[in-house]
Amino acid sequence: MRLIPEWKQVLTGAWSAILAIIGALAMAAGAAWEYFAPEDLGLESWQYLMIAALLSAGVSGARVTQQEALAQKVAEYLRASGGAIQKKGVGILAASAVALASAVGFVGGWEGKENQAYWDNIGKVWTVCHGETRGVGQGDYYTDAQCAEMLAEGLLEFERQLDRCLASPVEIPVNTKIAMMAWSWNVGVGAACRSTLVRKVNAGDLLGACHELPRWNRAGGKVIRGLSNRRGAERKLCLSGLG
Repeated sequence: MRLIPEWKQVLTGAWSAILAIIGALAMAAGAAWEYFAPEDLGLESWQYLMIAALLSAGVSGARVTQQEALAQKVAEYLRASGGAIQKKGVGILAASAVALASAVGFVGGWEGKENQAYWDNIGKVWTVCHGETRGVGQGDYYTDAQCAEMLAEGLLEFERQLDRCLASPVEIPVNTKIAMMAWSWNVGVGAACRSTLVRKVNAGDLLGACHELPRWNRAGGKVIRGLSNRRGAERKLCLSGLG
């Protein structure tokens, strides 16, 4: 059982909670009266039970009565939490399983897949699945499902990093964001954040940003046909999000 975040405010500020606690104590006292209560207090056990019953009845009334002090505290909590969440931000892929699945399918199709870890001579690192290098060692083997999961986790992490350099990441259309994620996954978040493409996104020029993608078709200073094809597909997807 998990307590609500504002449980202290509710427990100490809600009339219904306070009445319920007092009523429970009164009922317990009435039930145990004959065992330990002194006779000169002026109340019989049935009177304690009656008080407890009245208090319990008051709980329902308190629950439907406006409790301004508590409402204010809860509202302040929600505003603070909402502000924190909004400030921190939730990425488009993180907020939609459909968008994440689409990104995994699109990126995975271009990255290829190797279930057995292999040595990448260019990056000088052990690599597996769809270009995953984090925590990969010689002899590692991953199933197709594990590869898809690793790619999804990687894309979510890349999205969090990329969103830090985007002015309004949640306002980018889904397909446009997936295209940007596919591109940044390939070129690296650092290069992406320093790019003209991201500057255009932050300036509100999403159309111009999409048309920047074909420029990223070189490796080692040479145009690579495979990269040209990939950037063409990314631009097409990017533009499809703009309608």
